[in-house]
Amino acid sequence: MKALTYISLIINVLLLAGLFFSIKKYGGPRNLWAKINSRGIEKTYFHRKNLFEMLPPKDGAIVMLGNSITAGGEWSELLNNPNILNRGIPGDHCDGMRQRLDEVLRHQPTKIFLMAGINDLAFISPAQTWPKYERLVNEILTKSPDTKLYLQSILPVNNLVSPTPVDNDDVRTLNKQIRQFAQAKNLIFIDLYAVMQDLDGNLDAAYTQDGIHLNGAAYVKWAAVINEELKIEN
Repeated sequence: MKALTYISLIINVLLLAGLFFSIKKYGGPRNLWAKINSRGIEKTYFHRKNLFEMLPPKDGAIVMLGNSITAGGEWSELLNNPNILNRGIPGDHCDGMRQRLDEVLRHQPTKIFLMAGINDLAFISPAQTWPKYERLVNEILTKSPDTKLYLQSILPVNNLVSPTPVDNDDVRTLNKQIRQFAQAKNLIFIDLYAVMQDLDGNLDAAYTQDGIHLNGAAYVKWAAVINEELKIEN
């Protein structure tokens, strides 16, 4: 009987060791979580990118550039402006946005509202993300110098509503770099983190069902911030 117990214990230890090794191989629990939950994202990226390239150019458009958080907004309706193009793609990251800039810039946009970095932080640190973000912004400024570029902060997440692979400390670290960069480049920084956070610095639970994506109330609030920026210009 004792022999069976020992054998069972050894098998369980080996299984746990194998599980630990597998998780470590995939970059740790956070990275494994992100990989599991991003199945199909790459295909979505290429499908959406291809569709955008097939659409006719809209000279002088206002472009909302980002990932799934941007993609979820009906921006032309939210801002009551048919000249707005939504160029958010679910799962997109800084390098992905940079690789599709030609499609964005062919519209000769008067304004670009950029939100990028949350998906990068799901896999890599703020220190690793920052050069990618900086390269994306510098390429926009170089290729489209007449476009007014707005750098929107990354939004907080709420890991109490539902676990995400992102930590708000990392989000705040990257947002600080974005704010400083905007000041150095004389660009407008829009602090949406402050607008969407609760008293604990998390994404307000009233705005999300999964801890990271937004509901209608959040998009209405986001649109109000952008409208205020546009009013200031006028």
